[in-house]
Amino acid sequence: MVSSALHWGPDAANDAWWKTNNKHGALHTTYSKGFNTFGLEWTQKYIFTYVNSRLLQVLFTNFDKPMWKRGGFPESNSNGTRLADVWSQTGRDNTPFDHDFYLVINLAVGGTNGWFEDSKSGKPWLDRSDSAKKDFWKARDAWYPTWKQPRLEVSRVVMMQQCDGNEEL
Repeated sequence: MVSSALHWGPDAANDAWWKTNNKHGALHTTYSKGFNTFGLEWTQKYIFTYVNSRLLQVLFTNFDKPMWKRGGFPESNSNGTRLADVWSQTGRDNTPFDHDFYLVINLAVGGTNGWFEDSKSGKPWLDRSDSAKKDFWKARDAWYPTWKQPRLEVSRVVMMQQCDGNEEL
């Protein structure tokens, strides 16, 4: 399973990643069979991610309306601080994705945030359990033998910037 998510919002508590994320499973194989190309294409009009070919898109986000409007953010955060739409000042629908960001590559193998559904695929813990980590470790005789080569191996990372003459560099 491969997933892509854009993290964006006025603050961490109002991260609207769940509006711009998607998953993609490998067809008739797994991504662990060899090296794969995980790509990201980012323009002023859209961002999309893909696996091995631009035709196998994981996530596509079109900047066809302001991201603040897409986010549907509340007027204030949980402590009462007013949340202002500072992005509209740019006049661009792709704000905040109109400047440099970080690319994060990671391997997710567990958690209690609901990503791995309870009672699916042999998951040996429940998200709401106070002892989720302990439950996972106690079940190691069941899952550890399935970890043939437990690692994330990166062959290379290449980042390029294509300019069409309209960028503000």
